[in-house]
Amino acid sequence: MAVLSASLGLSHAALGAELPAVGADIQRTSVSGLSSGAFMTSQLYVAYSDIMVGAGIVAGGPYLCAKSWSLSPLVINATTTCMNPLTAAVGPNTPLLVTLSESLADAGDIAPLDNLKDDHIYIFSGQKDKTVTTAVVDQTKAYFEAIGVPASAIQYDTSVAAGHALITNSSEDTDCPVTAAPYINDCDFEQSNRIIGQIYTDMKPPASILSSDILAFDQSAFIDSKTTSMSETAYAYIPATCQAGKACAVHVVFHGCKQGAAVIGDKYYADTGYNYVAEANDLIMLYPQVQPSNAAPLNPEGCWDFWGYSSPGDAQPDFYSRKAPQINAVYRMIERLSQPHPL
Repeated sequence: MAVLSASLGLSHAALGAELPAVGADIQRTSVSGLSSGAFMTSQLYVAYSDIMVGAGIVAGGPYLCAKSWSLSPLVINATTTCMNPLTAAVGPNTPLLVTLSESLADAGDIAPLDNLKDDHIYIFSGQKDKTVTTAVVDQTKAYFEAIGVPASAIQYDTSVAAGHALITNSSEDTDCPVTAAPYINDCDFEQSNRIIGQIYTDMKPPASILSSDILAFDQSAFIDSKTTSMSETAYAYIPATCQAGKACAVHVVFHGCKQGAAVIGDKYYADTGYNYVAEANDLIMLYPQVQPSNAAPLNPEGCWDFWGYSSPGDAQPDFYSRKAPQINAVYRMIERLSQPHPL
């Protein structure tokens, strides 16, 4: 893993450090992600909509997508229906997903869906993306509108000839139309800035330098299950103002498959622009991590769970509710950041 000098604000704390309590404003939490991280974004966002103000979904389908067709196994739905279905007729079953969501909310397994109606959402689908196609992402917008998010509060961008990737403005990254590791493409704009700008109002331009180091913390302290495929270490960027006691909002960033630090080092959590917009706007960036696993759970590409691998052996795996292993772990991280500052 690359370690840059502290003068650039990009060095890393010692492994095993604790995620600190800094008195973050939990009621202004938001989340974004790419690909499996986009599916995970919808899951955390809908499950905990009572603390959320918005979300950014890049190349991801609707909440509960893997439950679209009951006669197909969840993993088949996830890898066909929710990615590149042969026809729209076998794509995401959005009316059913809305009905299932309403039932989960009524049962208290997720927060009430009414919480989403005053939020702001960013959705993106690249024109050259054949991994998660625009026909699938279309249904993400349709889902949120069906549960009451006004169309005026959703920014849906399908105008860019981008491959399957998170977008940056760095010539060092992969060419825009290509789909190739590490799935971070130069399309002449910083997608992180657009996501944050859509979610929060009156955003300032990104800072040019960082006031703090990126924190590598002990993620295992928040994990109750042995089958999450989550790494021992995760990362956070906490601007100096937030460390000093200002009640900052938290934005959770989920990487996609093959993009965790165990695979690509600090590329996603240090070089995608999030930290610089956080610095300028008093935001805390939280980067949970998942890694490849070839045993139980079976997750060879290091994806976030949107089909049930984190509940191996369960007839009805829970990957989508407040109690889901990964969602619960990430919520506990947010909760830790929101605890009163020791000062």
